[in-house]
Amino acid sequence: MLSSESPRQRLVRFCVVILVALLVGACGFRPLYGRHGAGIVPAEQYLARIEIRQIENRIGQQLRNNLLSRLNPKGSPDRPLYSLSITISESVSSLGIKKSAVVTRGNLRVSAEYTMVKLHLNEEVADEKEALASGSVLATSSYDIPQAQYAVLAALKDARARAVKELADDIRTRLAVYFKQNPESL
Repeated sequence: MLSSESPRQRLVRFCVVILVALLVGACGFRPLYGRHGAGIVPAEQYLARIEIRQIENRIGQQLRNNLLSRLNPKGSPDRPLYSLSITISESVSSLGIKKSAVVTRGNLRVSAEYTMVKLHLNEEVADEKEALASGSVLATSSYDIPQAQYAVLAALKDARARAVKELADDIRTRLAVYFKQNPESL
């Protein structure tokens, strides 16, 4: 296959790639999940030391289970260093409404507020004033509303599962970024 690029265009492209690589390296950019140098502990090791407190209601239980599989894949830590508490809420709204006032599409909004605190040795309960990381996350999931009542419940259940998975991924990413940006608090 013949290339339509001239040698000069290839040289310019190569120089641009090298320049971008040098600029990214000079700005202090480090990948969140990349290899770590000597003495640097990956964020995953700190995520595995987080105790996830119980969350109220069924959707809270689903969020906690999703977080457990993402933060503590080997099981709950014996001696947690951090405690994560979460409050969760959900709301449903109608999107698609026919002329006959029949709703055909719904929106499920699930929001969660989280707070991570550092546990002191031999302490079961942490002081909420010592929050290391806190924030709120929101996930919106749309679903169809068919005429059959069971199908509506199944669609809502699926939308809830998708929203909870998105929340868990978002919380995990935010906590990993916290540990990456604040090595002194570890």
